Amino acid sequence: MPTQTRRTLPGEIRTIGERPLPGALALLTGLNHVARSLVPFDPNVTSLAQVIEGTKRILRPDGLAIVIRGEHGEYVFRATDGVLAEWSGFQLSGSAAEHLDELIEKDAIVLLRSRKTRSAREFLLVEGMGWGAIAPIRSQGESMGALLLHHATPLPFRAEHVAALQALATLAGVAEREDRHRAHQEELFMSVIVSLTMALEAKDPYTEGHSVRVAAYSEAIGKELGLPPETLDVVHRACLVHDVGKIAVDENILGKQSGLSEHEREKMDMHPVIGESILRPIALLSPLLPGVRSHHEHFDGTGYPDGLAGDAIPIEARIMAVADAFDAMTSNRPYRDSLPEEDALAELRQNAGTHFDPRVVAAFERIYPAVKRTLQNLRPRVREESASKIR
Repeated sequence: MPTQTRRTLPGEIRTIGERPLPGALALLTGLNHVARSLVPFDPNVTSLAQVIEGTKRILRPDGLAIVIRGEHGEYVFRATDGVLAEWSGFQLSGSAAEHLDELIEKDAIVLLRSRKTRSAREFLLVEGMGWGAIAPIRSQGESMGALLLHHATPLPFRAEHVAALQALATLAGVAEREDRHRAHQEELFMSVIVSLTMALEAKDPYTEGHSVRVAAYSEAIGKELGLPPETLDVVHRACLVHDVGKIAVDENILGKQSGLSEHEREKMDMHPVIGESILRPIALLSPLLPGVRSHHEHFDGTGYPDGLAGDAIPIEARIMAVADAFDAMTSNRPYRDSLPEEDALAELRQNAGTHFDPRVVAAFERIYPAVKRTLQNLRPRVREESASKIR
């Protein structure tokens, strides 16, 4: 089998028996690329992840991590790669955190060349790693954390590589501030949209608190299905704004005390698309769009607006459909009384495989007894005469 060859990059140093590291020109090019990528086009990618990717590409360690200091003196592994990937989300505390504080205060790169030193014993976190580096992360005078590198054998670090590592740590500080800013923006945007949705619901005592209950049901279903935390967060936030499109629906239609005409039904059925269009200009909220648009799709493909079926329907929308339907059935409406819980559950079971994903219905039945105890005080108590038609 032919071996692959790679052209030498401009300024790259070739070494015998060691992994080559880039020379000065290639380092500058790589650093420039990292700096320009700190505002990711993909809202699901953090700026810290961009620094990790750039460090891996430029310095080629076996493992790397960015640890950020928490409120209580601990250091959280916020971004990881390679042999340190499994440390994602873990914390350094106690003596290790205290020692890292001491190293960061020196504001200099620390190279770990032997496990005989205390620093190497504390921070060469994976067996088989014989070399490492710690670069303090500081930004605007604030000590924020450190960039950690691991390698099985010593990397041929020269002065330019030390300088590049320090520059990458500086970019990590910028990235952390950028991620905090983005998170604050997202929180601000979400609060505005949720406030609009809550205001819409509050105008109608029959739907007040609906989105909050749907979010609670849906998050519990997602946990039962074993969804990862990041997906659960998307599920929760999408539920809170899933009906924001009803802002554009005439109040006379929303509050009508009898069944809707075909024309009125068409207007009502536009609310998922309108909701998506309201959220779409806000790039940070783009992960919520599939759930908002598709929460009225049916498992057999007979729903709206796109006629999606089965697994083509986003999982958050399949979950939301069950939670949304159950809450609607068990809430009073101007045109009908609420159904008893057992009848609503039976309705979900009957429509599993047609309207609803059977796995989601089964998960909801398992979690509902526990969830309803939490939500028993969140449902408005409204008494109205029942109507003969169900919307």
